[in-house]
Amino acid sequence: MVREFMSRNPLVIGPDIRVSEAVSLMKERDIWSPVVVKGGEILGFLTERDIIANILSEGIDPYQVKVIDVMTRRYGVLNPDETYVDASKVMMKMKSRLVVLDGKELIGVVTAADITRAYAESESTGPPLRKYATWEVLKVKSTVSVREAISVMAERRVGSLLIEESGLIKGIFTERDAVKRFLSGGCDLCDPVYKYAMEDLIVLDANSTLLDAAKLMSEHKIKRVPLVDEGEIKGIITARDIVEAIWRISTTEELAP
Repeated sequence: MVREFMSRNPLVIGPDIRVSEAVSLMKERDIWSPVVVKGGEILGFLTERDIIANILSEGIDPYQVKVIDVMTRRYGVLNPDETYVDASKVMMKMKSRLVVLDGKELIGVVTAADITRAYAESESTGPPLRKYATWEVLKVKSTVSVREAISVMAERRVGSLLIEESGLIKGIFTERDAVKRFLSGGCDLCDPVYKYAMEDLIVLDANSTLLDAAKLMSEHKIKRVPLVDEGEIKGIITARDIVEAIWRISTTEELAP
């Protein structure tokens, strides 16, 4: 049930605070999907992608912009007794994060990572992941600037880039890295991207199952895993891919709630 896997005690912020203040609160609580509320009304979420697309990629000072100017103004609603399959359906319909309401009270938030964790703990057999993964991986040289890397992420609307050095993949730079490691540190957009990338790359064999991917993400608290095929990284699977897979499979009754 949703009440068992939702993220409790969500971070709630006002729409009129500066993005810089919001990022400080996100870092303090280590919560990266704050709910935006005004006068008791839920307005939406502030996401890492919002910050990248509307602040970092535009070179705008986060001290000069209010949350309301960049936030995502949509969300889905769940009740605490629904299942992770129900949650996947609402997420795919709304294309956004979800709030959990007990009556009118906000009691939690559900993200793609939460649904993935619930699926990882289920008794599903897990189909092969190949048809649900993305088989185009974007790479940048380790020496490119953060500005260039973020520009690519915003333009291609992707949540991560693989970092390449001398023909080898040395790490991964994600939306979380851009906000948590770069922006909250107040660093220079001209810095090389490798400075903020995660070097301990966790990968998975491309012949693994969807359940294998979900368990790996849950174990390491990550949202995306590069896939190795014939000794090379050729694809990637994300928590959002797993949510979409759960939704797609459930519509053909291959997966029980």
